[in-house]
Amino acid sequence: MLTERKLLCYSVVLELFFGITGIMVALYSDSRAVLLDGGYSLLCTLTMLANVKVARLVTLPVSAQRPFGSATLEPLMLLFESLILLALCSILLSVAVYQIVQGGNLPAFDLALIYEVFSTLVGGATAIGFLYLYRKIQSPLIYFEYQEWVVDASVSATAMVAFALACFMGDTHPATPYIDSVLTLLLLVFLIRLPMATLRKNFRQLLLQDIAEPGLTHALEQALAATATKIGLPHYRIHTICLGRWLWVNIELTVPTGKSTLTNDDVQLLRSTAEQQLRVQAKHFQLNISSYAQD
Repeated sequence: MLTERKLLCYSVVLELFFGITGIMVALYSDSRAVLLDGGYSLLCTLTMLANVKVARLVTLPVSAQRPFGSATLEPLMLLFESLILLALCSILLSVAVYQIVQGGNLPAFDLALIYEVFSTLVGGATAIGFLYLYRKIQSPLIYFEYQEWVVDASVSATAMVAFALACFMGDTHPATPYIDSVLTLLLLVFLIRLPMATLRKNFRQLLLQDIAEPGLTHALEQALAATATKIGLPHYRIHTICLGRWLWVNIELTVPTGKSTLTNDDVQLLRSTAEQQLRVQAKHFQLNISSYAQD
């Protein structure tokens, strides 16, 4: 049976292969675009090794050392991964601009083309496979891997078309020396969107500001409406945030003036109703119920 850990291990091995192969091809062909492709894959490999460990930690039960669990590890790891990828993009951006100013360069386009064709086919197939498996497993790490493979395949496909054009034009064409550097810049513009979006989302999660979808909160409100009426609780508020694969839910109960307090049975009935609804909507969730007297 395919588990999240096995899928991440498979992705690590495949990314490592493409990373090492890409860097070797880049050294032999002197292509900065291939170096970007291979370097991106190699960095993804290093971060995925950490993801394999994180995938196990975030699902561990709470303990004395981790009274609130380890839910923050997932967005923290993805935040670091985004910063590393942004650093790589910044370095290669500087190199590409420098080469354009210096008149470009002529890499071995035929060797680079063979690598990009292979990378496009395997990367595209892997991305499709991860999307199919994400729909079954619903893991943020699996979805992040799917996004990375989509980016990898797109980068390789773009490079493949550019290198094929360079081979067709020949080394004597005045535009050929600029193809590799310009391609690197175009790929950077495309690549930088994923780490920027991931950085923004996971930074908001660490600040506990990544509000869950309104439809999820509305469904929970509908599920609790009948129970709240039954125990004489007209006012309550629901707050939901996403933290990695976890859904954190806080229900604030307002005790009416004529009702001195909620009984333990009332709270347990509310909790049971909420948990039943949450199990339908989320695989991992943390539910907290608090109450205060109405002024």
